[in-house]
Amino acid sequence: MKAFDTLIKETLQAEDLDELEAAADLFQFGIEKGYYNKWQATEFNNAYWKVKNMCLALEIADKIKGNKLDIIDIVAKAPIELKSDQGRLIEYVNGRIKALRGKIKGLK
Repeated sequence: MKAFDTLIKETLQAEDLDELEAAADLFQFGIEKGYYNKWQATEFNNAYWKVKNMCLALEIADKIKGNKLDIIDIVAKAPIELKSDQGRLIEYVNGRIKALRGKIKGLK
C-alpha cells in the first residue's frame, strides 16, 4: 500500500479524470483495509475535489466560450450532483456565465 503522502502527491498530479479515479479506487481500497484514518480521508477528499474540479473545468472550457478562470470558479462552486452529468454541468456553467456577463454590462 502506498504511503499517504505519496498517494496525495500523485492525486494532485493527475492529468485527467481516469488517473484521478484510479487514485480514488486505490484510496478506497486502503480505507477498506484500514490503512488510512478519518483525517487522511478528509485530506484525500479535498485533494480529489480540487483535481476533479480542475479537470472538469478544463474539459468544459474546451467546449464553450468563456474565461477559464471564471469556468474553474463556477465548476468548483457547482452542486455535486451536476458534476456527474457533463451535459447538465455545461448548461449550468453557460447559465452562470450569461448571468455574470449581465451583471458586468449592468455596471457600465
